[in-house]
Amino acid sequence: MGCGCDDCEKMMQPYMDGVLSEEQIREAQEHLERCYGCDKRFRFEEKLRHFVRVAAHEPMSDGLKEKLAGLRSADSLG
Repeated sequence: MGCGCDDCEKMMQPYMDGVLSEEQIREAQEHLERCYGCDKRFRFEEKLRHFVRVAAHEPMSDGLKEKLAGLRSADSLG
């Protein structure tokens, strides 16, 4: 993989999905340990994925559903 920043960018999502080989995982981890920018991006992606997982499972109140429906209706009227 070579694990320069360009390679790391391409490998970020597969790394987070756990679909890389052991060698690729090791290279990505080593790169993240020494590259502040990529490590910062990785941590952001981790937090984003966590937020999406949590948000996808939170029930929506009836009031919020009505508010969103009203926004959709107003949007379609243009």
